[in-house]
Amino acid sequence: MNKFRRHNLFIPILLLMTVTTSCGDDDETPQEVDVFLGCCSEDPVFGANVNNLDQSTGGEISVSDIITPNNDGVNDRFGINNIQNYDNHNVTIYASNDDIILESTNYGSDTGEFFPWQQAQGSFIALDDIPDGTYKYKIVIENENTFFKSGTFCLFTNNPPLAQQNFSECIEPGDFFDPTLSGN
Repeated sequence: MNKFRRHNLFIPILLLMTVTTSCGDDDETPQEVDVFLGCCSEDPVFGANVNNLDQSTGGEISVSDIITPNNDGVNDRFGINNIQNYDNHNVTIYASNDDIILESTNYGSDTGEFFPWQQAQGSFIALDDIPDGTYKYKIVIENENTFFKSGTFCLFTNNPPLAQQNFSECIEPGDFFDPTLSGN
């Protein structure tokens, strides 16, 4: 009877070991990561948005959903409409891992920063080391109790090719026609 009990205990352990070791092949297969996941989401990423700012004189603050920095004049930079009309502002752009990519108190002015461009010798050049994908932003005007907005946007330079992407959720009816996103 003791031999039978030992075998009954041994069989489930052997079965468990076989199941756990047989699934090991899946661990070696690299998982594809969608770098554009959530790029056009309307959801704030750093807490609730706050809008107690009188925008009647400076204009409404709105942001771009998608950036295609190919110097064709359409969606070439992360645009923040009317930010230049508010002197006391701070714009921070983060990579998906929350590393700060750009921080500015002069965003959008003629001498200020424009993501993903940097000023060099009087003109703006594209930053080559910034990969395609989803980026996060945070905008504060005056202080976080006056105006605070956060969210996500896409940076797309056609890598991977457009045929492998779907940006239909990023483009609102009536948005500017962007040849990069239409494949033209």
